[in-house]
Amino acid sequence: MKKCIALLLTGVMLLGLLSGCNTYQNDDSASSAGSTSNTADGVSADFTMAYNGVVTLNPIMSQSSNDFNLFYLTQIQLVRFYGDELQYDAAERYEVSDDYTVYTFHLRDGLKWSDGQALTADDFEYGAYCLLNPDMGSPAAYSWFAIKNASAYNSREITDWAEVGVKALDDLTLEITLERPLNSFDRTIAVRGLYPLRQDFVEQVGSQQLGSSPETMLFSGPYIITDWVLESSMELKKNDLYWDSANSFPTQNLHFIEVEDDNTKVAMFENGEVDAIEQISSQYFGHLNEYLNSFVGGGIMFLWINQQGTSPETAALLSNQNFRQALNYGFDRSATVNAVNPGYKAYNRLVDSNFAGPDGGKFVDEYPVETVPLSGDVDKAKEYLAAAMEELGYSDVSQLPELELITWDTSEQKLLLETIIDQWKQNLGLENIQLTQYVIGTAIGSFYDLSYDLFAITWETDVLPTDIMEAMVTGGEVNYGIWSDAQFDSLVEQAINELEPDKQAELTAQAEQIFLDNAAILPLYENGVTGAVQSYVEGFQMSATSSGYQFNHLVVHK
Repeated sequence: MKKCIALLLTGVMLLGLLSGCNTYQNDDSASSAGSTSNTADGVSADFTMAYNGVVTLNPIMSQSSNDFNLFYLTQIQLVRFYGDELQYDAAERYEVSDDYTVYTFHLRDGLKWSDGQALTADDFEYGAYCLLNPDMGSPAAYSWFAIKNASAYNSREITDWAEVGVKALDDLTLEITLERPLNSFDRTIAVRGLYPLRQDFVEQVGSQQLGSSPETMLFSGPYIITDWVLESSMELKKNDLYWDSANSFPTQNLHFIEVEDDNTKVAMFENGEVDAIEQISSQYFGHLNEYLNSFVGGGIMFLWINQQGTSPETAALLSNQNFRQALNYGFDRSATVNAVNPGYKAYNRLVDSNFAGPDGGKFVDEYPVETVPLSGDVDKAKEYLAAAMEELGYSDVSQLPELELITWDTSEQKLLLETIIDQWKQNLGLENIQLTQYVIGTAIGSFYDLSYDLFAITWETDVLPTDIMEAMVTGGEVNYGIWSDAQFDSLVEQAINELEPDKQAELTAQAEQIFLDNAAILPLYENGVTGAVQSYVEGFQMSATSSGYQFNHLVVHK
């Protein structure tokens, strides 16, 4: 007998089980709810937004939420989120085995690529192949290691793709077999994006050139990109071949403009040149108060501490837990974050505050932990620093090796980190920490190369409380040796293999406590995005728990 899971989610936690059914069945009547004809009087066919741009539209190489926002509009998914609701997309139904190790997706008949060719289960299998093939070098491959033999294939331990648990059984059936039981893999697909790719097209344009221009992209989602000027603008038009084109995404044309200067954004908004601003500086919150659109969550800004260091001296210093705790307690998160951007939320936890707990409340409320006060504790920071100095044999802070704190080149990051560095200097006398900013591509390269002592960058919190922890274990997606704790690793492994919600939550909280006690990676704030939307725009939606320009019911009344 197949287990049947409700598709309505609160946050990103499953609400419950449906009894008496043996497949997931789509209710197509919900698809048309709220749809509006673009030909109605007073309804515009066009929507213009000042947006944040993208890093890459190559689905093999992408790992940025900016990119996922566009993929939501341009590529079909097996299932996708709309707000907190998991909806069918390419799949009209799917089944999960009793042991939660096999997911079988039944695709809609008649799916099309933007060039009119049929889109089949083979294209989803090939999309997974591209992500996991080590020769293609996807940095997002780790996200799919829950699939049977995916890790072994990506590391070349096995070389036969037939041994990997992704199989197109026929044109309309895709079977995914997992390494272990996982009752949330459908949500993983919706958040992380398992996009179809067509083999002949990828081979024609080349996997490295894929997504570099409209000519090197095939589209399967609600919109097609017709023009794209890097770091300037992007034009999209509705894809009439998308399966639900008649009942969703009613706005015909989307115009995205990349505007760096906030004054210019606001002037364009006030002049009616743009219908929305994706993100604006906090200095304009009061000015545009009645138009603000805000959400918090989806990612946490961390101060990453590389215990390997960039020299033996910095490695010894950063490997000292007391020194790390001195940094952790030595500044005021609340005051700093509020001064830099009140749209963010100062934070001292590892688990996203939006995640629901097993009892229906917030996980962070149901499972409290001991952690640094948001206001810091200078006296305690001084005690930690004194202990570190004694352990390391330093008699004065002037003897400490210089540490380089790296991030990307925005004024907001500069203000945030200079403010923290100044507090360390004022509160603890530390003058050995220097800020270096690079263009974002170079900065991210430094992060993955471990050529940093300290690094400030956001990591997305994915689907479940355990997801971000799994990335932080020894050898995890973002932990190439910067820290390690055997007990943390063990608890995370137990938590991700536990299907009983209360037990899983308890193990997760225990692991989080160890992580926070180690102070190896310091949470700074939860992401927050505040933009502005004109009053005549209806259905503008973005989500903290799943990336995407969720314009499923976007209508412009003007």
